Amino acid sequence: MAYLTKEQYKTPDYIIPLFDTLAYSGFTNQPDGDAVEILSDSASDTGLLTIFGTNKTTGALKYETVTLTGTDAVTTDEDDWDDIYGVFLGDINGKNISPAVGTVTLREASGNATITTITAAKISTGMVGFSMTGKNIVIIHVSGNLYFNHGTAVTVANGYPFSSGEKFTVKPTDLFYLISDGSAATSKILAYKDN
Repeated sequence: MAYLTKEQYKTPDYIIPLFDTLAYSGFTNQPDGDAVEILSDSASDTGLLTIFGTNKTTGALKYETVTLTGTDAVTTDEDDWDDIYGVFLGDINGKNISPAVGTVTLREASGNATITTITAAKISTGMVGFSMTGKNIVIIHVSGNLYFNHGTAVTVANGYPFSSGEKFTVKPTDLFYLISDGSAATSKILAYKDN
């Protein structure tokens, strides 16, 4: 990891506003070889949504971005999800962020059993991940217990633990991930570009 030393000579490129992370062990009704459907109780939820999880056959960590269509269910292309680790209202680059207008629900495609939800005005739940290779990233801890890792799914055991109010600076070379435990951490990210 390469660390920034003179942030005053960097220019903010964009900011990911406050988002929530939570332990995905709390998610119920995992797909276990099924596709996932996403819908909202508000017709105004029509932005992008990125899902993080594993493929049942290979065990590989993967993500997929879909476009919401309000109250109509959207089905993932992936039809062999095993466990869903988290979901984020935006794209994998941390852009096109649109907080939920209503309650956004992820459910199993076959049985319609709810896996998790994102409530109104929130942008994420569970593990979140971003691809910002080459960007200078500052992760700002706001509340709760927050953990960071890159290149692999983050857990409380393998993640870098944030101290209260800590700002962690990194220039990622691959996907990086954030998670919390039952404390449901909140944080935000600043992406910098060189002047």
